[in-house]
Amino acid sequence: MKALIDRLIERYGTPVRAYTEGKYDYFRGFFQLVTSKSWQNMERMFPACGEVARGQFLLIAPPGAALKPTSVLLVDGKDYIVRRADYILYGSKRLFIWALCVEGGGDDTWSA
Repeated sequence: MKALIDRLIERYGTPVRAYTEGKYDYFRGFFQLVTSKSWQNMERMFPACGEVARGQFLLIAPPGAALKPTSVLLVDGKDYIVRRADYILYGSKRLFIWALCVEGGGDDTWSA
């Protein structure tokens, strides 16, 4: 199963550049917008310094990618900040990294 997932990510994944603790890592991964009808994603907020973006994004990355919360990603010319990154296991093998991200360059609801 691990070999199949590795091949899928490498063949069909989007190029990603990650900046973590002063080092760059380049890999391919599946990156997509999280669509949700929950209050968190639907309500717009306008604090004194501007609008708070509600977009969240999911990244499926290879298990060897250097990712952790606070990593900054460059995907298709836009910056994203990793807010959560967890290994998904099959038995004792790491299959991939599941990461939740927000668009960079503004405030978000995770820092409250």
